[in-house]
Amino acid sequence: LAVTPLQVALAWVRDRPGVTAPIVGARTAQQLMAALSVESLSLPDEICRALDDVSAPVHRYPDHDWSTL
Repeated sequence: LAVTPLQVALAWVRDRPGVTAPIVGARTAQQLMAALSVESLSLPDEICRALDDVSAPVHRYPDHDWSTL
């Protein structure tokens, strides 16, 4: 991909279920333009799966016990 890590991150977050809009903390016009440029960016499925895998929550105690309640 010929995009920046910022653009990948925003496109991935934008496409997560339940996300209405990612929150952007741009301090300059250049940063804002880079963030807005992801509107038409579509990430390949393999990249989305890889990001899903590395960002999956790790369930630790007591989370695993809560499913029995």
